[in-house]
Amino acid sequence: SLDSAMRLALGVPRHAPVRGLCAMAMGKLGSREVGYGSDLDVIFLYDPALGPADPLAYYSRTARKIIQLLTMPHGAGRGYELDTRLRPSGSQGLLVTSLAAFARYHRPPGADCGEPHADRAATWERLALLKARVSSGDAALGRAALQVARDAAYGTPIDVVRAAQSVHELRLRMERELARERPGRYDVKFGRGGLLDVDLCVQLLQLRHGAHEQVRTPQTHRALEELAQIGALDPRQSAWLREGRDFLLQLEQRMRIVHGDGAHLLEAEALGLRALARRMGLRDRPAQTATDTLLERYRQATERIRSCYDQIVVQAARN
Repeated sequence: SLDSAMRLALGVPRHAPVRGLCAMAMGKLGSREVGYGSDLDVIFLYDPALGPADPLAYYSRTARKIIQLLTMPHGAGRGYELDTRLRPSGSQGLLVTSLAAFARYHRPPGADCGEPHADRAATWERLALLKARVSSGDAALGRAALQVARDAAYGTPIDVVRAAQSVHELRLRMERELARERPGRYDVKFGRGGLLDVDLCVQLLQLRHGAHEQVRTPQTHRALEELAQIGALDPRQSAWLREGRDFLLQLEQRMRIVHGDGAHLLEAEALGLRALARRMGLRDRPAQTATDTLLERYRQATERIRSCYDQIVVQAARN
């Protein structure tokens, strides 16, 4: 879809190569984990040497046209939502970024670039680059951009304590401001022991052990396997994170089918909870209802994930 929209916006025939613009996939798109209700996290990058006289204005218009083409409803249903906030400087930054500006923004700390600290990437942005993957557009530009992303993510050693402190501070803020859990109300994505906990555990370990080439993958499930292989995760941690993540991903997808939107909130008293439990393959038993079984499994999975998070992230932040 991205490739087709980009070709339409640029007026490039189907079999001709695209030049000057590429889309870098991030988040679940980057890790090939797009599911029901997922949006598309992308960064648009351009080469000013291959554009017209005003390449920034031209490629900005092109990117807006791509977004319009992808988000509009069509015969198969509604379009994709695009999220471009992972670009340099987030929603305050330009919609398209030149390769040179992308490289400057993600230059390793300590490099003499003459730019203020506020214009440099934060730790969470370095984590986000771990899932970067070129999805469409100019192949040569994409390879160069991906090399910048890999160098920024893995090219310099990290201060593990400071990185863990930054990760944990971000995690607590998101749990407080986005999840807003309370008794009987759970957030599969942002809540305590949710999918975000797994991602942050894996990403911090990827940065910490990035010297091992096999852990440099945008796919979380593969990263879990490779981290276990090199001994960065003990067998219990590996099993709890993998099994808990599989359960939560399945639950999230079933929730979105039941609700017909991008829901990630689990309500113990919700009318649709019984239908959700049945979609998870659970049935009432003499000693326990299907909904009680679902909630029990959720609590067990998230408690195990949070235990791993405390051991991997919180403990590192305290050392």
